[in-house]
Amino acid sequence: MICLTGDMHHSSLMINDQKYIGNPALTEIRIAQKYVELLEKYGVKATLYICGRCFTEEWDDLAPVVASPLVEVGGHMFNARFPRECFDAYGEKTGLWNGPRWYQDWDIRRNVEVVREKTGRQIVSWRAHSYKVDRNTYELMAAHGLKLTSDTVEKDNRWPKRIESGIISHPMNVIPDHDHLYHAHRTREYVERINAQGYGADDFGAVSYTIEEWGDLVLRQAAAIDDQGGIATVLCHPLCMWLADRFRTFERLLENFAKRRTIFACDIISLMDERTTP
Repeated sequence: MICLTGDMHHSSLMINDQKYIGNPALTEIRIAQKYVELLEKYGVKATLYICGRCFTEEWDDLAPVVASPLVEVGGHMFNARFPRECFDAYGEKTGLWNGPRWYQDWDIRRNVEVVREKTGRQIVSWRAHSYKVDRNTYELMAAHGLKLTSDTVEKDNRWPKRIESGIISHPMNVIPDHDHLYHAHRTREYVERINAQGYGADDFGAVSYTIEEWGDLVLRQAAAIDDQGGIATVLCHPLCMWLADRFRTFERLLENFAKRRTIFACDIISLMDERTTP
């Protein structure tokens, strides 16, 4: 099984990748509209983790994205740790990377609420922005009805597991895109420099690839996990896929994923129940 996922951010966050869009008529959300059109072309499901401010600041553009029956909406924090420098400094001092407990509680609750207000849906799936979690995160997630998280990279993990507060974790077990892909500001020189500073390593190392090379790795790894009876959790940001080669490799992935069973993150709940039922 393939669990295709993607992360989406509001334009006002001004993440590095957004600065390389180039066309003033385009935004990350508008680019995601094409991403969803491709999902529908190939009949592939995807869980999109979306920052709450996308719903309050860019709803007209977001509405057709979340209306697709092939899209599950997940949470990606309301404010996305903005301003990042402040949250990083606070995290280094306290170990609380998402701010004080009261603030993280508000942020999670607001993300859940705004999706319900705009779509009528109760979200159950979550990925923290920048994968940042702390000792309060899972308890607060559970308190607000969230049941699944995908915020770690574990290449040898084949099946989801229950962790703190009853939350189900399904780590990214296929090489993620952003930190392993040359695109936008992530040139070879940039990657070499940050790697020398000790940044960028995860379970797949600190190596980056061209979009074509990365796509080949994804296909091999996802197929191997599926063939072994596992769930391959794949991360393809809509913006990364567009910046790297205007969705050409992403479409190649979808062609292959369409030949296998694709699932939403929320489907993992019933799959876990089936596996543990005598």
